[in-house]
Amino acid sequence: MPRGFIRGPLDVRLLLLYILARLTLPIDRDHLLDLALCDEGMDYFQFTEALTSLINTGHVQEDENHLLTITQKGRANGSVCEDELAYSVRLKCDRSTAEMNKILQRQNQVRASLLPRPDGGVTVRMALDDDTGNLMTLEMLAPDQKEGERLAAAFRDRPDILYNTLLSVLLDGQKDG
Repeated sequence: MPRGFIRGPLDVRLLLLYILARLTLPIDRDHLLDLALCDEGMDYFQFTEALTSLINTGHVQEDENHLLTITQKGRANGSVCEDELAYSVRLKCDRSTAEMNKILQRQNQVRASLLPRPDGGVTVRMALDDDTGNLMTLEMLAPDQKEGERLAAAFRDRPDILYNTLLSVLLDGQKDG
């Protein structure tokens, strides 16, 4: 069985700091694990032990939503030692974190939530942002949770189509007088 470049606990901690330093937004444990498994020498148990250690020493912070971010201490200590990681591992991490940053950015800019209504049904709140702020917030009534989840999922999949269609209808409506 081939063995990767990640060999010991220190390598695993350095890898996690390297990855977290390159992410633009907080990330959950499962996605961080996916990014960290870029090397064949790494496994789940090493990941869990190293992450717990980094949290306990203040290199990584976990918020109330269980999202992880690197602290200033982690960034400083990780940058000093990042050259200790194999070049091929760093390249894989750079590619995968770039992709993850795109995914995280989209999740941050396209949001949908369901709010139960006391009179029945569910309010589906959908928001679309860009780099400068909110572009659109829309609330719709759904008859039940299942339909609300369908609306939210459809919005998350294609918010641009809804935004452009609404914009087109609003602007074309003004032209017609």
